[in-house]
Amino acid sequence: MTDTAGDDDGDSLEQLVDDLLVRDAESHADALEAIADADDPRAIPHLIEALMIHEIGSNWSKFGFPEVLREHSPPRYLELPEARWPGVREALQTVAEPDYDSEYAWVEWESWYSQQDLEPLEGFDEWKLQLYRSYLPPVGRLLDAEPRAFDLQDVRWGNCDPSFLAACNEPDFVPGDAVAKGGESGGSDGSDSDDEYERYLADGDTVFGFTIDGTAYAVPRWVLFPHELANLTVEGTPLTLSYCTLCNAPIMYDRRVDDRTLTFNNTGMLLEGNKIMFDEETESLWSQHRGVPIAGDYLESDPDLRLEIRPVTQTTWGEWRDSHPESLALDIETGYDFDYEFYEDNIGFFRHYWNDESAIQPGLETDEGALPEKTDVYGVTAADGSTIHVYPTDELESESVETDEIDGQTVVVLRDATDDIAVYEAPSTPIDRDGDSLVDDDDTRWEITHDGLVSEDGTRELPRRSGRHGLFFAFRSQYDDVVVGL
Repeated sequence: MTDTAGDDDGDSLEQLVDDLLVRDAESHADALEAIADADDPRAIPHLIEALMIHEIGSNWSKFGFPEVLREHSPPRYLELPEARWPGVREALQTVAEPDYDSEYAWVEWESWYSQQDLEPLEGFDEWKLQLYRSYLPPVGRLLDAEPRAFDLQDVRWGNCDPSFLAACNEPDFVPGDAVAKGGESGGSDGSDSDDEYERYLADGDTVFGFTIDGTAYAVPRWVLFPHELANLTVEGTPLTLSYCTLCNAPIMYDRRVDDRTLTFNNTGMLLEGNKIMFDEETESLWSQHRGVPIAGDYLESDPDLRLEIRPVTQTTWGEWRDSHPESLALDIETGYDFDYEFYEDNIGFFRHYWNDESAIQPGLETDEGALPEKTDVYGVTAADGSTIHVYPTDELESESVETDEIDGQTVVVLRDATDDIAVYEAPSTPIDRDGDSLVDDDDTRWEITHDGLVSEDGTRELPRRSGRHGLFFAFRSQYDDVVVGL
């Protein structure tokens, strides 16, 4: 590559960006000044990476994630004096076209960068790995996995790592009646003070509900929020309930692979706006949305592997409890000492990503797709794993029944008793709805349950097709073919 830039000492642009890896903030400042003088756009990807670490480390109390940890000190590696790049924003303003200079300039720079097709300097992959290994060590260790099914330039750091966005491991479940607000107290004076458990669940709280072997469970979204992932074992079944806060996507997987039970956690990294998970047993990286390995041992040994997805309902505690009065609920005493109540009514910055069509997800190039990017949809994957059928949640009326075809099989799309979308294998069509039942073309009545349609005489059951919630952008960016229904 021809040397197109240099400082007074004749250093090449490659040497200048390498100086950004030196453990000395003064060296960083000198290199950034020289990079600005060089005015070569190939340095922009390097500057963006340094900007993220500099801004988060310099203002942890405002930008740290999860928010409940902002009152604590940042991870030690972000506090170190060499983890600063003074002048990085000014260098970007010189080398790149925009001139962002607000308190959220790093977000604006990230959004702009996500829409560019910039060619970095040769050797960028190894440079980025070294930056992460040195300055974000828990993240860099995980990112340094081979083989990889993605471009390192497309991976964005999400302000966190496994040490402070910790999975909630093996929490307890307790009787829902015991933690529901407004329930009867065990106290002799009629107060809640003598209750065995804290009453924390209100009817309007969003919960993620599921059933295993006939037992219902509910996980409040605001309790899962600062974890983004829970490893559960219920009725002897090991599960992972993963939640991408950017995509607003709760997805449940069976975490058994062959004869091994995996323990999943959050990498702190994003790929095309969706979180990257890893398993602690092999440190392979996994797509949260698709449940497939994208780097490491499992990608190498079984590239076609897919985790088994389980049905999970997104509804309110009141709706879930009406349909499942004996439901268990996650015990808020998890042992992690998080201020979970912070998230009861304070989703905060994420509503910006969920609702504002102009808000760009980190690392995701916008696209004029079949639906607006922030449309709430429910998706069911086809057998090939690369095609997904999605249904806009707001377009399905409460008493309607729609039919579709997935993998050559007719399915029904409807709202279940919790008012959430569910997809089932269809009985003979046409089909009418009668309350919480369907009546098929043979006048057979089918009860709508969480896991399937059960015939009136109880002799037949049509299974539910497992799906996933989320915003449309996460579906169109993660799958090869997106089929919009309804």
